[in-house]
Amino acid sequence: MPAYIYSRRIVFHETDAAGIVHFANYFRLAEEAETHALASLAKPDTFRQYTYPRVHAEADYHAPLRFFEKITVTARLTRIGNSTLHWEFCISGPAGPCATVRCISARRHAADASAAPYNDTERRLLESLL
Repeated sequence: MPAYIYSRRIVFHETDAAGIVHFANYFRLAEEAETHALASLAKPDTFRQYTYPRVHAEADYHAPLRFFEKITVTARLTRIGNSTLHWEFCISGPAGPCATVRCISARRHAADASAAPYNDTERRLLESLL
């Protein structure tokens, strides 16, 4: 599985006064896809012992999305670091690509915020998203 595909429709609260998706909501759409991608690999309880703060985030916008349009978010890992995940999310609507979001998250132990490296088993699971 080279990527995780997540689909849904745009809901009203994600749009602005002009009726298009507010730029910040593209990051939320990416996080939603990330959550589902990780949950597809392991039990959700696995993630509770860690936090995943963002250390980098950027987006390129290509076309607007509007209320109730069906979207597809392709979530792909571009790199697995010692305790970081480098993500790329391609968000598409009915007319094609709308945005590309790139994020880096750093896995930390929830108890003390120290770095939480990925073990070999976790790496093998994550590699399915490369």
